[in-house]
Amino acid sequence: MSPLPRPLPTPPAAGVFGAYNWSRFPAAWFGANGTEWESAAQLEEIGRYSLAILGWQHLATSTDMTAVIYPQLAQAALLKDRHPALPVLVYASFGWAFGMNAAVWPLMHKPEYEGFFLLSTDGKPEFSRTNCQQMRSASPHCVGWFWNFANSSARDYYVEHIVLPLALSPTIDGVFFDAFNYGYDIPEVRPWGRRVVNVPNCSTVPASGGAAVWSGCEALLDGTLDVARRSARLLNARGKAPMFANVGSFARPARQRIWLNESRLLEALRGARYSVYYESFRGDVAPRDDGAGTLRNMLQESSRGVAATVHTYYKSADEDPLPHVAAFLLARAEGWYFLGSTGWWDKSYRWTSLYDAAGRCGRPLGAATNQSHKYLRPFEGCVVSLDCTGAAAQPAEQTAGGTGEAGQAVAAAAGCVGNISFHHAAPAGGAVQEARSRVSA
Repeated sequence: MSPLPRPLPTPPAAGVFGAYNWSRFPAAWFGANGTEWESAAQLEEIGRYSLAILGWQHLATSTDMTAVIYPQLAQAALLKDRHPALPVLVYASFGWAFGMNAAVWPLMHKPEYEGFFLLSTDGKPEFSRTNCQQMRSASPHCVGWFWNFANSSARDYYVEHIVLPLALSPTIDGVFFDAFNYGYDIPEVRPWGRRVVNVPNCSTVPASGGAAVWSGCEALLDGTLDVARRSARLLNARGKAPMFANVGSFARPARQRIWLNESRLLEALRGARYSVYYESFRGDVAPRDDGAGTLRNMLQESSRGVAATVHTYYKSADEDPLPHVAAFLLARAEGWYFLGSTGWWDKSYRWTSLYDAAGRCGRPLGAATNQSHKYLRPFEGCVVSLDCTGAAAQPAEQTAGGTGEAGQAVAAAAGCVGNISFHHAAPAGGAVQEARSRVSA
């Protein structure tokens, strides 16, 4: 059984958002209420978690999508008043320039600032209406543009007018920065299929004619790293830390032209307190692409002392969380948190007894091992495994399953099997207690 990458001599991520508790499972909450302040009962429920993040949707309907950060800060103060030890973060976009941010909205109406944003072939900014669609809003504030981080003045404005006010806030412990990757990859992603024209030699056709080129995109990568570094230092200096969402990877994904090697980010943030975030993590399929797969990337981050939060979106409210929790535990290190929900709202979260049980695992006794897609990791109070031999052998689209004994769901071979075996005996006998799950991909 071969060990995965050994820890490197880098500072641990302990204390990124305060003291980290190994005696409980680090379940986190990332929600919002679009129309109301959180009730006393909801505040109490949030207090069960180890970390809380307020989403941009919080009171967005009530405020007509204007200046959404202020209700978040006010709600964070109420949450901290009820649970002083609970780390609380608020939402801010990174690559996205949201009109619902009071510091961004004025720039959208002044031509002299158009270079702060990525421009398309029609001479207008690249844009997204995803927030309008999510909130079913017609407010002009719901439209988002994209920062041009190749522009040093845009970077200065972002740090001074987006990050600094949050760093000065006395009510929060950190900031969740969404869409980190949009700081550099929009020329390739192209929301509407048009080229970006104001970053030279980054998907634009050269003046001499010919195919699109990508060498100039390095300016966006360098700018993104500069903003990340400055943001982290600014927040750290005031006792806070950033959480950057979807930053990049250590292995280059196939056919990706604009790629941020995560090693560059680690070097840029050397000595800083920060965390990364995985959107749409699923333990049942995470190891499938073992070259640049999510689990392999997580394990490398864990070995390098990078703090991380992973977010699993359940397919239904009653989906078994075990394979996702097991995969998370394979990589868990100081400063790691797990999010499991069906969406972004208060009602999207459901506490599960598995969180209570997994808290008995305690600290890991070593790194995870992998033998032919069978992952194993020992803890003080349990052994965690994830058997992905089926996931490695079957294509992702195969999801057929059947029904086994006593009506138990039996998944197709494409699913991973998550398992947590606890060391202590069950109350009714001497057998080792186990939690098992087999799910389809």
